[in-house]
Amino acid sequence: MPYYIGDVIKDYKKLVIRTPEDFQKNGINVKIKTRVEDIDSQKGLLRLSDASSLSFDILVMATGADAVRLDIPGADLNGVFVLRNLTDALRLKSYLNEKACGQAVIIGGGYIGMEMCEAMRNLGIQTTVIDVLPRPAIRWDAEFAQLILEELGKNNVIFHPETKPLAIAKGKKSRLVLKTDKGDLDADVILMGVGTRRNATLAKAAGLEMGESGAIKVDFRQRTSHEGIYAVGDCCEVFHKVAGRWSYFPLGDVANKQGRVAGQNIGGHPVEFPGVVGAQSFKVFNLEVGDTGLTEEEALAYGFQPASAMIWGLPIGRPMAKGEKLGVKLIADKTKGRLLGGQCIGEKGAIQRIVGLSVALWSGLAIEEVGYLDLPYAPPFGGAWDAIHVAAQELMKKM
Repeated sequence: MPYYIGDVIKDYKKLVIRTPEDFQKNGINVKIKTRVEDIDSQKGLLRLSDASSLSFDILVMATGADAVRLDIPGADLNGVFVLRNLTDALRLKSYLNEKACGQAVIIGGGYIGMEMCEAMRNLGIQTTVIDVLPRPAIRWDAEFAQLILEELGKNNVIFHPETKPLAIAKGKKSRLVLKTDKGDLDADVILMGVGTRRNATLAKAAGLEMGESGAIKVDFRQRTSHEGIYAVGDCCEVFHKVAGRWSYFPLGDVANKQGRVAGQNIGGHPVEFPGVVGAQSFKVFNLEVGDTGLTEEEALAYGFQPASAMIWGLPIGRPMAKGEKLGVKLIADKTKGRLLGGQCIGEKGAIQRIVGLSVALWSGLAIEEVGYLDLPYAPPFGGAWDAIHVAAQELMKKM
């Protein structure tokens, strides 16, 4: 959606996989603009907002998650947005087109904040990002975050760390003003990108069991605690293969896989979704930023004894290099030597390495095995000793 707002994707219809009419062609009736008010799991009955009801033998909960809208004065003013779904994107895009915005403030320096500051700058809008945390993309190593800050600066994006939003009011020099504990910021548009909140209210009311994360508890076939009720997507938990426990990991690709698994099981073709390793990525201007597995802090919390190594390597072979940098950080368990996580950043080649590290995590490889992985070699794509190899060899010295 940020790429639609930033005019990289011109037609929003490319973001719609299937319309209600498409579903109808396959015998699936879609009721839009209709809310489920109540679930009677004992009677197998849904009560809807249009005063009608639906009976069910099998129910799939796919209620997703809601974008967090900060509970501060003025949060509901015209020109203040969240971005979670296509409707949000269309509203924001329409506002930007109609109001000729010159200044934007983005609250939150996470994935949405980073992608949206690029989108705003693509539209020629002066952009400021604030965050209560000390740096953007807090999950990544502080040294990697410094590279993100430099990239923001190169593209005239202002970042204010450790800044708390207090209120939003109508402005005098601009349409709005964001009041913070560090002063006021003028804006024509304000975007709240401060995360999501799992939407499990209906599931709780129906008596479904919740996991430790507060999302719906499911098994490997997406079944909930109630016979005949499944849950998929951002409303439910997923098994984290590296951590070895159920967790909350709301990403679109995970939701898609869970949906397919539930459908196959409902259709009489038993299959299990083995889980995730936590792969994730985003782009901010010319930087690729990727992560997979656990951070050191997470590894400690899950009972591992983590060691880490970080190197600055090359995304291509040394004879062809022209000053490009590729940062790679690896984390492993000292006791068993197993790879636990990895982070990469660079103008190219970072996500390519995260793909390889995700497969290594999926396979449960030891860091010594990662240090000798058979990776494809050609100077346009990396050295004979890839940056992954070099980072793994460095980490082996600490094990």
